[in-house]
Amino acid sequence: MNTFSMKRIALLLFASVLGLAVLQHAVAQDGKQTVNIKVQKINEIVAPGDVTINIDPSNNIDPSNGNFTGTATTGDGYDVTSNVSGGAKVQVQATNTNNTDQLNSLKILEGGTDAPGSADANTVTLVDSDGTTGGPQALTNGNFTGVDEDGLSVQFEAEVSPDFKPNKSNTSVTVKYTLTSN
Repeated sequence: MNTFSMKRIALLLFASVLGLAVLQHAVAQDGKQTVNIKVQKINEIVAPGDVTINIDPSNNIDPSNGNFTGTATTGDGYDVTSNVSGGAKVQVQATNTNNTDQLNSLKILEGGTDAPGSADANTVTLVDSDGTTGGPQALTNGNFTGVDEDGLSVQFEAEVSPDFKPNKSNTSVTVKYTLTSN
C-alpha cells in the first residue's frame, strides 16, 4: 500500500469520526415544552332504565291493613361521575305521577340501593301514603368525591290497597335523579 492511499484512508477515517461527533452533538441538544392540563368540573348522573313492580300472590300481604307490597330492582342501575372537590350527593324526586290514588306508597329502599363512593344510601319515600309527593330528597346521606361508577342498583317498593284494580289501574311515577354539589 502506498503512502498516498494510507493518507487517503486516514483522512477518510478522520472525516467519519468528525462527522459522527457533529451528528451526535446535534442529536443530544435539549428542547423543552410545557403541557398544561386543565380539568373541567364534571358532575353528571345518568338515570337507570324503567322498572316494573309486579304485585302477585307471592308478594307480602300486611296483616294489619291487608295492603299488598311488591319490590323490583333496576336492571341497569344509574351512573355517577363527579370530580367536584367539595363533594356531591344524589337526590331523587317524583316529578310526574299518574293514577296514584290507590298507590299507598312508593319507596326506594336503602338495603337495595347502591351509593357512589364512600356515601351511604337512604330509604326515600317518593309517593307517600296520602298520594302526595315531596320535593327532592337525598338518596345518599353522605357526600362523595372523585367518583366514576356505573350500574349502581336501585330497589323500589310499592304498597297498594286491596282496592287497587288488577290489570285496570296502571300507575306510573317518573323519578328524577339529580347530582348536586355542596
